[in-house]
Amino acid sequence: MILDLRKDSVLDSSVYESLKQISLDSANEFNSFIGAVSKTMSENLDWWVEIPASRHTLLSPLFYRFCLLHLIYELIQSGSKIEKVIVDSAALFRAVNEIKGKEGLNFEVSYSGGKLTGIFPNFIKSTIRSLWFCKQKLPLFWAAKKTSPISQNQQKNNLILIDLIVSPGFITKDRYYPGLWTKLNSEQKKRTFFVPTLLMMKEKEFEAAYHELRTSDKNFLIKEDYLTLSDLLYSQLHIFRIWFIKLPPQEVLGIDFSPLIREELLSGGGFNNAIEGLLNYRFAKRLKEKSFNLSLIIDWWEGQPLDKGWNLGFHTFFPKTPRKGYLGFTPRTMEIHLRPTESEVKYGAAPETISTIGEQFSKEMKSTNSPFKAETAPAFRFNHIWENRADQDQASGTFKILMALSIMVDESVNILEKVIESSLDFERDGIEFLIKPHPATTVDKLKSRFLGTWPHHFQVVEGPTPNYIRMSDLLITGMSSVGLEAVVLGTPVIVVETTRGLAYDPIPDSVPKELWRNCRSSEEISEAINIFRNHSPEEVRGHQELSSKIKKDYFEPVTKEGIYRFLELKD
Repeated sequence: MILDLRKDSVLDSSVYESLKQISLDSANEFNSFIGAVSKTMSENLDWWVEIPASRHTLLSPLFYRFCLLHLIYELIQSGSKIEKVIVDSAALFRAVNEIKGKEGLNFEVSYSGGKLTGIFPNFIKSTIRSLWFCKQKLPLFWAAKKTSPISQNQQKNNLILIDLIVSPGFITKDRYYPGLWTKLNSEQKKRTFFVPTLLMMKEKEFEAAYHELRTSDKNFLIKEDYLTLSDLLYSQLHIFRIWFIKLPPQEVLGIDFSPLIREELLSGGGFNNAIEGLLNYRFAKRLKEKSFNLSLIIDWWEGQPLDKGWNLGFHTFFPKTPRKGYLGFTPRTMEIHLRPTESEVKYGAAPETISTIGEQFSKEMKSTNSPFKAETAPAFRFNHIWENRADQDQASGTFKILMALSIMVDESVNILEKVIESSLDFERDGIEFLIKPHPATTVDKLKSRFLGTWPHHFQVVEGPTPNYIRMSDLLITGMSSVGLEAVVLGTPVIVVETTRGLAYDPIPDSVPKELWRNCRSSEEISEAINIFRNHSPEEVRGHQELSSKIKKDYFEPVTKEGIYRFLELKD
């Protein structure tokens, strides 16, 4: 058996199944493991804003490598004959060799991550990375200062702060909390402020973005109005301070796992995110110095380093003000970073309360020894699912399949390839495909991977994805949370699972399988398509009833009462 365990390698289906089970079984162990490290680093801000401390499985390969060690050990114990193991981490290379030595085995271990770099080359890379990011960040500060005279005098008392991301096309157009502002009265609006973080923007767009924010009918508290160049310098020096973080030895399967953590710390992979976290921390400090009085602090919670910096800052400088993390999307399996650990809550790196978008999500977030409170809040981004709309079906007589693709190009290509390889004759069978790329991915980028074999019957569509879900008979997607959204809109779903990395199932196991299928091969996709397109009218009606129940369980509608409860307001 040859095990290619590099991050993006496709695994044999049986090996992948073992890894999937290991990841489910090992999540609590890994959380406790990182929690123990964080406890020894509780006073170190630079540790908290780094990706190993975040446990964020989409940003950090650390949990994946933790599971790989268990996979190798399990295969050895089961008597599987391993001929070669290929890894892309120098620290993992050494750890696998150590396991091999302890077990008295003689299989080959190969490292394919490039030249094993030393301290000096990594230090040079860190310096270059810091200078580059500073060059990117300075124009943001200048644009904020240039537009600051537009803003009116700032109210400071009894404020509610709400964190959100601002990106092109969504400067003042509400993507994260639609419906919230309109339900507030004039007095409540005066004390409610959104705190934007600008992402995915070009330098030339900064000034226009700040101008739009400052002239909006909504209230925006601009972080850069309070941050200083010394704050920016402090954050930039993070990339050098992490070199002095001393990790305690931590054993996994009898070997020291701390070199894998240190390797990730020094990789610089989460540098931009860490900088945002440090600036969030300093922003809270500056508000305290300006004598702000806050009644509630809400973080758009994704468990990222920038979230950790936000919570640590407000925990430190506004310790008596309640903090909530709003989990405004549908969590997937293996997003273990969304559940705060005991050490994160205790030391202020995570909020005391996690607000989910549905009662069932709140129940699933809770556990007997949960260190945080879970509550249910309005599902702002999903309010459209409660709207009664006219049937948008074009009545063309075809079976419409919407393919909602991922932000990750490799996953999108895998989905397209598997569908193309299926045995269905799309035109003869009357199947119409609508292709909806992720907004961050161009169609040309996808087509370039097919070298002229892009099917002519694939129709690329633009516009809101929910509109196309409503007019489709079936959705095919990957790890995207749009899967559960389609289920509650009454459209069955095929989730194409890749056998690489961790398994991010986007639909909870509690959702009946009549409404969705997990498929890995083109044959399984073909079979699932045929099953769904041959459902009887009675089966379809039964599915609609199930969908309505799931909608009530997983998505809370946006109401005045729900908003007031979420913001802790009185009518």
